[in-house]
Amino acid sequence: MVVRPGERSVATAQTAGMVREAGVAPETAGSAGLWVGFVSAAPGSASGVHHHGDCESGIYVLRGRARFLFGEGLARSVEVQAGDFLYVEPLAIHQEVNLSDREPLELIVARNCGGMLVVNVPDPRRG
Repeated sequence: MVVRPGERSVATAQTAGMVREAGVAPETAGSAGLWVGFVSAAPGSASGVHHHGDCESGIYVLRGRARFLFGEGLARSVEVQAGDFLYVEPLAIHQEVNLSDREPLELIVARNCGGMLVVNVPDPRRG
């Protein structure tokens, strides 16, 4: 099964500040336990705060630089750049911040869930 760029589905769960395009997913490839997609964030943007339920996520940074905030009150962070891999454990509340004001952030994301599970949550820093 091949899913071409024009066949990606944006009819998937979304978070403010990011665009998720399903590549390998139930709706595009008939997968049952896997979701792989292309995710982008505009220059200078930050995603809404969210988690992915019981799904594990593996992320590859194709382009750009980002800060991933996570942990209690989003107090911890790591910075990643093109060529880096990142692992996000199940139920980990997090936020992505594009560190460039000129370049989009582009990611390939894989999850061990068939559907794209996104749970958007209130920002814990805003009490």
